[in-house]
Amino acid sequence: MIKKIFDDWLQKYPELKTEEYVTILAEGIGGYKGKPNKYGAELHKLGRMGAELAIFKNGELIFYTKNASTLPDIPMDIVGRFNSGLPTPTSCVGIYTLYTKLHGNKRVPAFELGRGWETIPVIRNSIKYVEYKDASNAINLHYRNLNDYNTFAWSTGCQTVLKEDFQKVLKILGCWSNGKYIEGQYVGKLIIDRSQIASSLQKRYQKLYGKYYEECFNIKKYTILKPKEIVSSYARKAWEKFKRIGVNDGVGAKNNVIEEQLMVFLDRHEEYMVNTYGLKKVKPEER
Repeated sequence: MIKKIFDDWLQKYPELKTEEYVTILAEGIGGYKGKPNKYGAELHKLGRMGAELAIFKNGELIFYTKNASTLPDIPMDIVGRFNSGLPTPTSCVGIYTLYTKLHGNKRVPAFELGRGWETIPVIRNSIKYVEYKDASNAINLHYRNLNDYNTFAWSTGCQTVLKEDFQKVLKILGCWSNGKYIEGQYVGKLIIDRSQIASSLQKRYQKLYGKYYEECFNIKKYTILKPKEIVSSYARKAWEKFKRIGVNDGVGAKNNVIEEQLMVFLDRHEEYMVNTYGLKKVKPEER
């Protein structure tokens, strides 16, 4: 899946092919390890680390881990817990420059989206629960432990990777001189992608991010299933018409061949399920 997501970005932005290193964070295909804190439990229902991080060198995948996250511990927190009282930002999906950075008070090796406190687009919530677009600096990529805490946040807007995996990222992209970590070195592009998030989580995020949802979540254009729905509305209508008059006049169907009409319906439903739940469509010879 990660290679497919990467190729989709390459097709849309061919200039990425000139980069030696491209790092991608794809929310929705991670392992969902780790427990959220009590404030973010409803928004991290499947687990804390839902992203996969992958590093491509000259277009070839050289490293990946499913222990990462592109989301804050408490997304869209209006009171800014652990963020000095400022509404917690969520970075928008997109392509960012990536530089080496010493992170936090402990000055640990990390990376920064943009150089030298450069701002990037984010979405926040106002005190009245009205979402708004803003800009934020100091959005970094750094390590985290497995679980969140109720008294401390691993992320108030940063991108995070499980500590043991982040050490491997540092070995690939980090810049060192005489044993010291060097800040401000360009290490390629970083892609934030949230196109593969499960529909159960999408509903929660849609409500929270409101009109700016699509700026944070580049979900494909398909209808999220209502609780009692088992097929898409267009597929259901086609099936009902098929049952009523024995004809499905959809594209590709021959009105006088019942078996083929049924196959058209099944093919449409299969495509809907693949797109809705981020599944892989397996070729017949691979089954």
